[in-house]
Amino acid sequence: MVGLSTARAGGDPEVLKANGGWCWFQGERAVIVENRLIFTTIAGDDGGGWDAGDLVATTHDFKTGRTTHHELHDKFHRDDHDVAGLLVLPDRRVLAVYGKHGNDHFQRWRITTKPADISVWSAEQTLDIGAGYTYSNLFRLEAEQGRIYNFHRGLGYNPNCNISDDGGKTWRHGWRLLEWTREDLQNNPRHTGLDGRRPYLRYAGDGRDTIHFITTDDHPRAYDNSIYHGYYRAGKLFRSDGTLVCEPGTDGKSNPKPRSFTEVFRGDADHVAWATDLRLDAEDRPRMIFSVQRDGAAMRTLRSGGDGGQDHRYHFARWDGSRWQVHEMAFAGTRLYAGEDDYTGLAALDPQDANVAFISTNADPQTGRPLVSAADGKRHWEIYQGTTADGGAHWKWSAITANSTQDNLRPVMPVWPGGPRVVLWARGDLKTYTDYRLDIVMLRQDR
Repeated sequence: MVGLSTARAGGDPEVLKANGGWCWFQGERAVIVENRLIFTTIAGDDGGGWDAGDLVATTHDFKTGRTTHHELHDKFHRDDHDVAGLLVLPDRRVLAVYGKHGNDHFQRWRITTKPADISVWSAEQTLDIGAGYTYSNLFRLEAEQGRIYNFHRGLGYNPNCNISDDGGKTWRHGWRLLEWTREDLQNNPRHTGLDGRRPYLRYAGDGRDTIHFITTDDHPRAYDNSIYHGYYRAGKLFRSDGTLVCEPGTDGKSNPKPRSFTEVFRGDADHVAWATDLRLDAEDRPRMIFSVQRDGAAMRTLRSGGDGGQDHRYHFARWDGSRWQVHEMAFAGTRLYAGEDDYTGLAALDPQDANVAFISTNADPQTGRPLVSAADGKRHWEIYQGTTADGGAHWKWSAITANSTQDNLRPVMPVWPGGPRVVLWARGDLKTYTDYRLDIVMLRQDR
């Protein structure tokens, strides 16, 4: 880490949606189509014209400056894990897939009836997956006749995918990606004894024939997590270097464990990793950000009830064609709240510029010094923009927000070929994933 700049970059962000939040294991959370930004949120409480748990689609027209909203599901579920994954279809209509945080068995979906227009949607459809459903991650592959994949947590509390061969109109179970069970935790020295048996993944697709993923072993309070990378192509799963792992199991079972894939970062009790963001560069090589909790060992069996999570770091990794290059990039600050000691402010990679990233932190990215606002004397999470000139080995940081009176969390960057850089984040107060009051704001930058 090098070269912190304390100068503030960019202008003032614009509020696009009052009372909305999101988790970070869905994708895409925001898309741009026909010069319109579209994203979904879950209302955290009653306020801003919304009821707690409302699932809402929002669009911002960059030509007119007009922002409009459409409720996808009234009082759906007060939980930020329930936002939709979005996919722009070839005819520019938008598919939204969503579900509750494991509270029922249903994958739900709707499709806009007109291109880039959220004012009218098809009726909500459901698929019973036979297990608790959580998260939605959508990818379309041209090489498979436009087949759409939805990666989610499902059977076995593990990552699975559902498949649509008719543009998202109907769905069926495809296969289970990983099999990580209670048996894998028995007599395992890296298991803390706290819950477990669920890997956490981020995904990125090239739109043609490949879907990349990164995964942890488990939840970070349950396991001293490492980070692994693999990819799907033509019905098979591979390690980073192209080594075949297996064909995925279509019967609800699967052979690979997280460790079956390429280890990017090796965790231990004082270096507990969690996946944050994954993107592909101009050569379709994967690059990622993940967080690492540095003070986990002292509170190892109390990760959901102790005073851990006071020192997180963001790490950047990129595949150079033969090996992973991994570097610590910034101080991420403290946990967001007790009980989820590994929740950070999060980070987003620029999907179109491999040398740019945005992070949320309540510590100086370079020194780790607490960020105490001159406006209210309290410590807050701020947004920083980072640039690298040497493939991520060193980063220069510029403050996008400073001396705030609210927290700035969970940045998201949609893809906009030929357009300016767009960054969204949540601003306000997050007490837990079911108790928050946040507004979604946007900042635009010329490239």
